[in-house]
Amino acid sequence: MTTSNKYTALEAVMKQQLTMEVPYAVWKHFVEADRTATGLAEAQLQFQKEFNSVFMKISPHGSYCVVDFGGILGGYRPISGSRICERVPILSLDDWETLEPVDPNEGEFGEQIKAVKIITRETEGKVPTVMTVFSPFMVASKLDPNLLENLSQDRDLLTSQLKMLTKVMNDFSRSALDAGADGLFLATQHFNEQLQLNDLQEFEYQPMESILSSSERKSFFNILHLHGENPYFRMASELPAIHAINWHDQQTSPALMEGRQDFNGALLGGLDEMGMIREGSSTQIQEAIYQIYREFDGRGLIFAPGCVLPQNFADEQINHVITAIASLQPI
Repeated sequence: MTTSNKYTALEAVMKQQLTMEVPYAVWKHFVEADRTATGLAEAQLQFQKEFNSVFMKISPHGSYCVVDFGGILGGYRPISGSRICERVPILSLDDWETLEPVDPNEGEFGEQIKAVKIITRETEGKVPTVMTVFSPFMVASKLDPNLLENLSQDRDLLTSQLKMLTKVMNDFSRSALDAGADGLFLATQHFNEQLQLNDLQEFEYQPMESILSSSERKSFFNILHLHGENPYFRMASELPAIHAINWHDQQTSPALMEGRQDFNGALLGGLDEMGMIREGSSTQIQEAIYQIYREFDGRGLIFAPGCVLPQNFADEQINHVITAIASLQPI
């Protein structure tokens, strides 16, 4: 897709209008490069240059939110390329008592804001960018592997500290937008049956609602990423200021067409990053993508994976996918 058309294409797909070319986006983690703002920025810009997505998802390492709270990082997960936290800040319920707020413009949080600034100096007006932000409850789960158990033991304490994390992530989101990002890629891992509905409302929906509402005036393109199996899609679709939803549509419910019934914005999906497109031939990939496009009817769809591309997803396969999408004729 040509540079001048990217913003226009996103505006059209959000309204389920036809686009001159079928839009797509791919993203991944950048192992080792993501240890610094400069390294991440350079890797992101090179990846965008090579594969020309309709928007750039800025993908800091998956543990950036734990370091300033005292987490100690290790290496990388071999498949996802996400950073491993070797020592989490919360080892017992008592540790929640001493957890203090952090400045999202300093430390590891601040390093990610620096990356946004470097990237958007190059992409402004050319490539829409969205910054990866985790829901406060997802941040809490990264700080504390026993979050659900500890929540059941001291609800008042965890509720108070989740409010603190909500403010931190709210401030971080605003800083990312002030640094030049065009929107947020807001990810959650617990928007499903892991939580009772009343807990889901209190600990996931309301904090994300706060972040999205605060970003509304500055965001051009906000994406909600529902990680995991069988997300409560209809409930999620009611969140404010989301322009697109991304989930593992090729691996779990709802299917793309079911998602369309509940959400009027853009849907990101159609590419099973763990399935045939990773190893299939160019002909197989083309047939699969054509079938998905025809079934969906094309409008309002951005071809995208359900999550980050695995590290062993070859560049050649990405090019096969892009070639197949480029061959589609808008319906």
